[in-house]
Amino acid sequence: MQNLSSNSSLVPLTVTPAGELRDEKGHVPKIQGGAHWYVLSDEGTELSAELGSVLQREAAIRPDIGIFYVDHKIRSEKLPDLRPDFDLTLLLAYDYIGLPIAVQANALAGLLAKAPRGAAFSYALLLRAVQGGITIGRIPQLLAMREKRYPQAPREDRLRVLENWLGQDRIHFDLKPGIPPYALQLRRRVNEMPPITLCVPTRQSYPATDRNGESQHPFIHGLLETIGRLDYPMDKLKVIVGDDLPDGSAYANRTWPFELTRVVTERAPGEPFNYAKKMNQLWRLSQTEQIVLMNDDITSESTDWLQALVTFSMQEDVGGVGARLLYPNGTVQHAGFCGGMFGLCAHAWMGRPADEPTYQDWAIVHREWSMVTGAVFATRRSVLEEINGFDEVFSLEFNDVDMCLRLKALGYRIVYTPHAELVHHEKASRGQALPPGSDLARFLKRWGAYLADDPLFHPRLDRYSFALRPLSSLA
Repeated sequence: MQNLSSNSSLVPLTVTPAGELRDEKGHVPKIQGGAHWYVLSDEGTELSAELGSVLQREAAIRPDIGIFYVDHKIRSEKLPDLRPDFDLTLLLAYDYIGLPIAVQANALAGLLAKAPRGAAFSYALLLRAVQGGITIGRIPQLLAMREKRYPQAPREDRLRVLENWLGQDRIHFDLKPGIPPYALQLRRRVNEMPPITLCVPTRQSYPATDRNGESQHPFIHGLLETIGRLDYPMDKLKVIVGDDLPDGSAYANRTWPFELTRVVTERAPGEPFNYAKKMNQLWRLSQTEQIVLMNDDITSESTDWLQALVTFSMQEDVGGVGARLLYPNGTVQHAGFCGGMFGLCAHAWMGRPADEPTYQDWAIVHREWSMVTGAVFATRRSVLEEINGFDEVFSLEFNDVDMCLRLKALGYRIVYTPHAELVHHEKASRGQALPPGSDLARFLKRWGAYLADDPLFHPRLDRYSFALRPLSSLA
């Protein structure tokens, strides 16, 4: 590790706890534009001797980037701090980037006129960059050694920064405490909730322990009861159930507090089940812009999970939002999909206890992934129309992942929120049929290269562990 003073194109600056900039002599620098870069760091952080050459290489490859951030090694800890590609949703939860950052000179000169000083200075700088259209990118290399983990600015300071950043949009949102004590969550206010349609396929499957009890209810009944408990304006809720059984149902004869439409989706004799085709049929029947696609084997004691989903699905640059799903035994079923895991893609932390700590708390803060499950997927009708919904060639598996990746290719963000937590009795909606081998081959041909370098994962995380931990070689 060494300083950067020998590199004329890099100007090292120290950020004080009060958010002031100092040069190597402790003086207030005169920030000037140009082709050079300012490297903003804090006391006690050593920058790698390689940072200068790496930064110059990356800046030449990606001239659109105005701010770069890097991974950190903590001197007293075994595990390094690895960072996903730029993730606005995660940044709203907490300052996952921290210092050091490298800022192009012209960009910094413009940002300093707007970013407020104080303990959350670097956080405010990043959000101002987003607001100003300055692209932020990562360099996934360990190029900084810190004495301790980057300290989060006090939550109250970040709250003020976020309120200022939201501006007039502040009236639409609440900024609430997140699950970790330092984190925040963005939540759209209840009076802002739009009309929404929930599209649910069913075959009136029963829980395994209930099949012999005539008085027991199928899974779909439990889901409808879950929906009926929501703290959501019931006059704005519509539920469309696509039922494979033509001979009626007990759930449709009951009075629900929301509008329920039952559609018979009976298949012809010998016609194989096609989840993608059925879901396309259902969402096209909706008459609202906001849509949630749901499996019928979902339940929850929570009453605000829909609000948590819609908070993000209403945002124009978001293509879809996934929920935190648990198995009935309390272990994690879904908290985001990671590309490249086990040579394909996999659910992060699948089968791990729900209360088990996760790397950088990624399972319990809202953040972006390249993919989320379609078992609970909030989106918009206009978005589905843009991509023509699910690709029906993926009849059983990969249709949700494929849809997310097609949305990512169009520039949409895919968001995961743990503040929508539900229980998923997986496979009940369609049974235990295995996908054709041709589906896997087709999926890998289409997306294999992307999955191998998923930008919202990290190349130095262990791809053969559901625990999402750095490779042992980095310890």
